[in-house]
Amino acid sequence: MHRTGFRSPLRPSAHWLLLLPLLLGLSVAPLAFAEDEPETIERDIESANEYLDEGFAAREEHLVSEAADAFWKAVESDPLNYRACVHYQETALAAGDPIADIQRDFDKFVEDYPTYLCFKLHRMRLDAPDARLEALTKLAKSKVKSSDVHLEIGRVLLAKGQAKSAVEALTKALALKVGDRPDVLLLLAEAEHAVGKTEAAMQRLDAAVKAKAAFFQARVMLARLQLLMEQPEPAAANADVVVKQRPSYIAAFLIKSEALLQLEKEDEARETLKAAYRINKEVDDVVIAYADLWARQETEASYQQAVKLYQEVVDRNEESWRALYGQGWVLERLEKFEEAEEKYREVAGIRPSSVAAINSVGYVLFKQGRVSEAQVQFKRALDLDETFVTAMANLGATLDAQAKYGEAIKIYEQVLKMKGQEDNLRALINCAFDYEAVGSLPKAQTLLLRAHKVLPEDPNIVVWIGDNNYFQRKWKDAEKWYQQAIAIDEKLFFGWRGLGLTMAQRKRWSDAAQALEKASKLKPEDLEMYVILGDIYYGELKDLKSALTKYEEFVQRGGNDPEIRDAILEIKKELAK
Repeated sequence: MHRTGFRSPLRPSAHWLLLLPLLLGLSVAPLAFAEDEPETIERDIESANEYLDEGFAAREEHLVSEAADAFWKAVESDPLNYRACVHYQETALAAGDPIADIQRDFDKFVEDYPTYLCFKLHRMRLDAPDARLEALTKLAKSKVKSSDVHLEIGRVLLAKGQAKSAVEALTKALALKVGDRPDVLLLLAEAEHAVGKTEAAMQRLDAAVKAKAAFFQARVMLARLQLLMEQPEPAAANADVVVKQRPSYIAAFLIKSEALLQLEKEDEARETLKAAYRINKEVDDVVIAYADLWARQETEASYQQAVKLYQEVVDRNEESWRALYGQGWVLERLEKFEEAEEKYREVAGIRPSSVAAINSVGYVLFKQGRVSEAQVQFKRALDLDETFVTAMANLGATLDAQAKYGEAIKIYEQVLKMKGQEDNLRALINCAFDYEAVGSLPKAQTLLLRAHKVLPEDPNIVVWIGDNNYFQRKWKDAEKWYQQAIAIDEKLFFGWRGLGLTMAQRKRWSDAAQALEKASKLKPEDLEMYVILGDIYYGELKDLKSALTKYEEFVQRGGNDPEIRDAILEIKKELAK
């Protein structure tokens, strides 16, 4: 337990975030207390600051219980230290302490010091969000002119998802007490990001760290926002500053490694996480991030290393859904679909409302050929979230596998009508293929052209447009698209194949043979190419030797067609004359 007296030593696994959305890690408030207060409170400010530093260090290493102990000692040393009370409440709840016990502590503070506004605010923070907001709003409308009142209003509004109103409240908090207000700055940056004013938030944080280099919390948030805004280089630099300032601050290592990955510096990212792993192997987030990075290498050895790291987490916490999911992800890529299914089902058992886990169960079932069972899982995921695009597309794929093209088309078109999904490549392409399957070639072409607009340099999409024109017997257009595909990738088998077949349709036999020869060299195992080339040489170009070579290669590579064997005998007779 964190304090002597009536605090229960038991720590049940409380779902405290449901009870009290406090926004962990965003509260770094300065000293704040009401003026002209008659009660005398003993304060040991120096000791409180030392305990605060201990608490921050423990929390940075994810040692939540130890952090709560240190923050409580800071509160005992100086009850008027605002941030000590804030961080104590957050970490004690995170450690699983019953909220009723913490409420009782602050009820006692309010009882002993009824004229101190700060204790009333601390106690309100432990109430349900609606009750907190109502009480705080009444205070704000009274004669009380306190920056901290608006700070707490902003905190609860942000927790309730009302970011725009939170920005207004926090801006007012700054105006009422100008100066060093890191607590307000961090919350305001979070709120501004939530309402789409990320650039303003970044400018504010950048100014804060320039004014106070030791303000590492602001630098971490700045780096995080820079990552979100696809600015990995400054994000990596800022995270690195924090790593040097606070070598035990796990969040900085994680942000730095992610930024390095975005910069395609995978080796440096791995070294960063390796350093974090050495500092504290007991921090699940670090081990999982390190394992994820190994998994991303996509080699047999790296997969094995990733599984080993994930297992370290599972061994100490068998309900770590994130580690179990990582194991499933690796097993899926090793094509061990039954084992992957087992892991994903464990995750779905721990997190029954996780659409990602349920969708993953469905996917590995689909890969095992258990199409109907997969459909059940995808529909389960969509029952939980009807807008979950991945499950919708996967459901469409199962319908394709059952040749239910009309039903699949409805699914894909539903995806394409969703906001932000107008350019969903998977839906565009699969829907196009399904329209081709039911004979609606012009509709398929429209979708493929949309896909080409999204990825103009993708040679496969260009080939599919060529195929569509080929199916429509638009030989000239088909040839144009195949030529464009080859210009993007001269080693594209299907580009040369389509070009050759199109030229054959236009009776340009010599050109057709040249194109198909290139296709055959790119994919020598394709037996059909030998037959088509043999037919062109034999029937159209009257080149008996070349025809014989192609037919014989067809047989030598395992082809077994009686008509080809007869053609070989016939050509040999003609050549013998």
